[in-house]
Amino acid sequence: MANPLNVVGRAHQAAAGPGFTWFVYGSSLDAEAFGSWARDHGYRVPDFSVARPARLPGWRLSFDAPSRMWGGPVASLAEATGDAVEGLAVPMPGEARGLVDHKEGAVSGLYEPVEVTLETEAGPVPALAFRVAPARRLPADGPPAPPYLDVLLRGARASGLSPAWIAKLEALQR
Repeated sequence: MANPLNVVGRAHQAAAGPGFTWFVYGSSLDAEAFGSWARDHGYRVPDFSVARPARLPGWRLSFDAPSRMWGGPVASLAEATGDAVEGLAVPMPGEARGLVDHKEGAVSGLYEPVEVTLETEAGPVPALAFRVAPARRLPADGPPAPPYLDVLLRGARASGLSPAWIAKLEALQR
């Protein structure tokens, strides 16, 4: 059967495993930015119509991932009791794992996958999230790269994340 994601190359050739839920909390929330990346890298954009808002308790959004592309720090996850990160729970077919690893920077070693449990309206959902690899982490959080933050905000609004989360992200613009 042909690969429904229409991909080629090392990340594209990842063996299909079981389906999984991808926790999307960064620039991939923005359909325009994701679509541009997918076209540039030979991927078909996954079906985000099945994505649902989710909350990741026990973690905070950190800006300790260096990015030349964005011109400064971009989002990652850091464990933080009492805090939470909002994003989307996106059900993915097993053959999409290579796409996700590529998009999240795991192929280059910048990010690493971490198994998490999301809170959703339907109850707890096991998921795969990505955080900057310890060896690649900046020494401290920095202010997010302005173009990255703009895309993050646009995606968070379009994804229907909570007004409180949007306000928290908007406060980073100051």
